[in-house]
Amino acid sequence: MFVSTAILYAQAPDMEWHKGYGTDNGEHIHELRQTRDGGYIGIGQTSEDRGNYSEILVIKIDSTGEYMWKKIIGSAKRDDIGICVNEADNGYVIGGGLFEGNQQRYMAKLDYEGAIIWEHVYENKRNGMIRGIDILSNGELVTTGYKNCALSGFVFIADNSDGFIMKTDSEGNVIWEKPISAPQGAKVRKEINSDGFAICATKWMNDPEHPQDFYLIKTDEEGNEYWSKNYGGDSDEHCYDFDLTTDGGYILGGHTRSPSYGVVNWDFLMMKIDNEGNEEWHRTFGQPRGYDPEYIHDEAYGIRQTPDGGFVIAGGSGDEHEYSASGSPYGASDIWKVYIVKVNPKGKLLWKAVFGSNTENNAGEYLGLTNDGGFIIGSDSDSAGKESFKPNNFGFMKIKPEKNVK
Repeated sequence: MFVSTAILYAQAPDMEWHKGYGTDNGEHIHELRQTRDGGYIGIGQTSEDRGNYSEILVIKIDSTGEYMWKKIIGSAKRDDIGICVNEADNGYVIGGGLFEGNQQRYMAKLDYEGAIIWEHVYENKRNGMIRGIDILSNGELVTTGYKNCALSGFVFIADNSDGFIMKTDSEGNVIWEKPISAPQGAKVRKEINSDGFAICATKWMNDPEHPQDFYLIKTDEEGNEYWSKNYGGDSDEHCYDFDLTTDGGYILGGHTRSPSYGVVNWDFLMMKIDNEGNEEWHRTFGQPRGYDPEYIHDEAYGIRQTPDGGFVIAGGSGDEHEYSASGSPYGASDIWKVYIVKVNPKGKLLWKAVFGSNTENNAGEYLGLTNDGGFIIGSDSDSAGKESFKPNNFGFMKIKPEKNVK
C-alpha cells in the first residue's frame, strides 16, 4: 500500500505518480532533473552483477514517467559512481568517479539516446569525484568536487581531501582548475548578478564545539575565492545542496544534529544567506511521523527556491539504528519515507508532507522543480517499479503543482 500524508498548514500538493526503474540488483539515485523535452533524467549507481562493486547508471524517462533508456558506464570489480547530471546543447553532461587504478574524477557527455559523445578522466593522486556541474551560457562547464581522498566509492562527506573548482570548454577540456578552502565542493552555480561562481560544501572546522559546518564559497570568474564562510550550531551540519535566490543571496540545504538548534538527532536544516555571506535565518524540520527523536534521521539532500519566492526542501525520514517502533499511521519507524517541506520567503512553514509505502522503503535523495509548478523527487525506492527491479530502484516521484491557497 502506498500512502501520502500531508501535515497541513497550507494545503500540501498530492503525489501525481511514482515510477521505479533499475536492474535486478540495488540502485541508488543521487541527482535528477527535468529535461527540455518534458521528461526526466536521473544519475546514480548500480551494483548490477558486480557484487559489492558499482557502476554509473543513468536513466531517462518521459514526461509521464515511462521508461525510455538507461546507460551503464564502468568496469567489473570497480567502484564507479555517478553523482551529477545537467542538460547541455544536444545532450546531457554527467559527472562522478571512474575507477582507473584509483577513483578518478570523471565527466562525459551523452546524446539524447544515451550514447557517449565524449568522456574525460581527470587524474588525481588518490581518489576523486566530480559532485556538481553547471553549464554556462556559452556552453562551457564549471564543476566542483574533491580529489586526493583516501576513501573510494560513494563518500557522503569527504575529509582529508582537496576540494576544487574546475572550468572546461564545452567538450570537457580543462581551461583552469583552482583549489577551494573546503575538502570538497558539493554543488556549484554560476552567479546571477556577476561573472563569478558559488559553491556549497561541508567543512571540518577543527573545533570540538563546531566539528562540521555548512560552508559557502564565492569566487570570481577565474575561480579565485572572494570569501568563504561557515555556518552552524554546536555539533554537526552537513550541506548537500543550495540554490541562488532572487534577492542575490543563497538558500542552503542539508541536515543538522546540533542541540543548540533544538535537535536531538539529524533534522532538516534550511539556511538563508544574503549576498555578502551573512546568515539571515535558519529553520529545522523533523519528526514528521513521531517516534523517539533519538533514533530518527531526517536527512535533506535537495533544496530550491520556488517561483513565488518561497523555498522547498526534500529528503528522507527514517531510522538507522537497532530500533523499530510501530503504531503510527505513517508506517513503522524503520520504513524510510520521502519528506518534503515548503516555507515562505521568510522561512515560515507553509506545508509539509510525507510520501511512501508503509511496508517498503522510499528514501528521498534529491529535488527538482518541474515546468508545471510541481516537483520531482529522486528516491531509493523498494516499492516503485517491477518486482524484478527490487531492491532499491531509481525512484522518480512526481508531485503535483501546489494548490492555490488564499
